[in-house]
Amino acid sequence: MNEEIKDPNQLDLFEGILLTPEQEKQAMEFVERRKNQVEQGKKHVEQIESQLLAAGFIKGNHFVNTFKVETVTKEVTLGYSYNNTDFKVELTYIEATGDINLKGTHLSFDNKKEIKERTFYFDYNKGKFNCSAIQGNYRFIKAETLLQKLIENDERVVLQFRENQKKTNLKQAVIDKYTKLYPNATIEVKNDWGKYSGSFEVIEVKFNSGSYVQFRIDGWKDEEYLYKKHDATFEKLTSDELLERFSKQ
Repeated sequence: MNEEIKDPNQLDLFEGILLTPEQEKQAMEFVERRKNQVEQGKKHVEQIESQLLAAGFIKGNHFVNTFKVETVTKEVTLGYSYNNTDFKVELTYIEATGDINLKGTHLSFDNKKEIKERTFYFDYNKGKFNCSAIQGNYRFIKAETLLQKLIENDERVVLQFRENQKKTNLKQAVIDKYTKLYPNATIEVKNDWGKYSGSFEVIEVKFNSGSYVQFRIDGWKDEEYLYKKHDATFEKLTSDELLERFSKQ
């Protein structure tokens, strides 16, 4: 039986996997590089958390820190494919997961009827912060100012929720009102669009003739107002019938 002859320039590491000295060097450098990256990341997160706490942020209330370090064993690819020096090896090294993020609220994306918690990503540079989702701009500001912006965001979300709730209740009241007055009509909520107002909802009361009246909701006055009307019978009149009709006005 022939014995397998090993290259004296190769090292028998990791349960029979053969690595050359150069490959072993790359593997060790990878492990050390990951260790340095994790240590730098940990210091960075600790620095940010310390600054947030000093500015009055409450951990778990105004921000969350999910950063953690763990030891993993994974297969990694080292070397370079362009010169055929790439190789795969299983290594055990430390890895960081998670981050530190601001914590606030927003209206649910689906129906805007619920206030939900969410996290906000931010940038950090030279002791200042930027969270465009909260600020509405990309300026870097002090931690104390950021906290105020975060509080204002949550207050704004509550106001928007109450306004939406009020508008929804008023809309339903208008629908119930015209459903009761005209049980044979079709009452629908439709979308319309204006050049300056953008998309908005209208409540349409449509009759079997095809005639309809549309209303918009006035949240300030808590009432509906006439937006558009269409007389299907009028549209079918001939010019002579129109003249006769106008002459009697």
